[in-house]
Amino acid sequence: MFLSEFCQIICVSPGIFPLRPGSISSMISIRMKTPHLRVLFTAIIVIALAPTVKAKSLEFPEVKDLPVQTNLPDVMTMVDGTKVKTPEQWQRRREEMKEILEHYELGHAPPPPGNVRGKDLKSRAVLDGAANFRLVHLEFGPKQSLGFDIAIFTPAGSGPFPTIINPSFFMTPGAGSTNAAPARAEISTNAASTVARVRFNFNGPVDPERAAHGFSNQLARGYAIVTYRYTQCGEDNPNFRTNSFYPAYPDYDWGVLMGWAWGLSRVVDYVETQPFADKNKLIALGHSRLGKLTMVATAFDDRISLGAPAGSSGAGTGAYRFCGPGRGGKEGVEDMTRKFGYYFVPRLAEFTGQMQKLPFDAHWFVALTAPRPWISI
Repeated sequence: MFLSEFCQIICVSPGIFPLRPGSISSMISIRMKTPHLRVLFTAIIVIALAPTVKAKSLEFPEVKDLPVQTNLPDVMTMVDGTKVKTPEQWQRRREEMKEILEHYELGHAPPPPGNVRGKDLKSRAVLDGAANFRLVHLEFGPKQSLGFDIAIFTPAGSGPFPTIINPSFFMTPGAGSTNAAPARAEISTNAASTVARVRFNFNGPVDPERAAHGFSNQLARGYAIVTYRYTQCGEDNPNFRTNSFYPAYPDYDWGVLMGWAWGLSRVVDYVETQPFADKNKLIALGHSRLGKLTMVATAFDDRISLGAPAGSSGAGTGAYRFCGPGRGGKEGVEDMTRKFGYYFVPRLAEFTGQMQKLPFDAHWFVALTAPRPWISI
């Protein structure tokens, strides 16, 4: 069966959603018993946020020259040591934090193309008329030459609906599919066990009806779903720069993780123009490496109302200083840069063996979403 179980974590009342800039607020920290997990549940809510202010030009020392910081780097202290006490200072601090993350971990993405448009390829009713499906090809970039396919599922009715944007390991529903019954998931039996283990066919076409059944709970509760195969925004291998939209932007040093997040923001560009979507209630949801994707996208794109990364693992929401070999947790930054170095800029690997020199940590991504809510499991 087509899986979308991770959507379940955010199926709360559609009326419970974030405050926009300009809201009344305070600083909230939900403290956990385990010290290094406290950061995962920190939300900063600021009074009457000022417009975004670009940070002053920062200096970026070589990794070897960075100071040791045994504690988590403070999100409320600016590079020059100034404590953040006003909304205007927080906006400047946010820009500082983004620049530091770009330099030492993610790389730099091009600006939004500003010309995203969608071309409808297919549409039909699903779930016996309880919902509708559309396959849309997004076009953007130089001469509208770039793009990828997204599948949109909406409840019957006019909306607007809270909308879940869910990058997927599976093929985009309806893309390249036929009316034939979808292939069954592969079953393999481990010789050491008599229990059969399901292996999902991530590369097979996904029938929209089958996908709609996977999203039926969310659709019944009044949510729209936008989903797409994430590798359309960069192949998940070291050769990603040779495909998707990367050849059009050769002067940017982004790792593919930032590229995937940039792709999700192009979905937002389109969705916020559509009458079915409540643009004040846009949710980014992803699991595992797609949890990292949604974590980065939500931190860098203020239009995303709620970030919901699940199981993001190494270089995800777990504090980098406290996850990995000899520090606790199963997977750390060293593991990620060794196995998936192309996710990041090469500079991140230089912190191997000296994680306490990191000038940032995972809690920065959480803080950057303020004053929007955040769910992470």
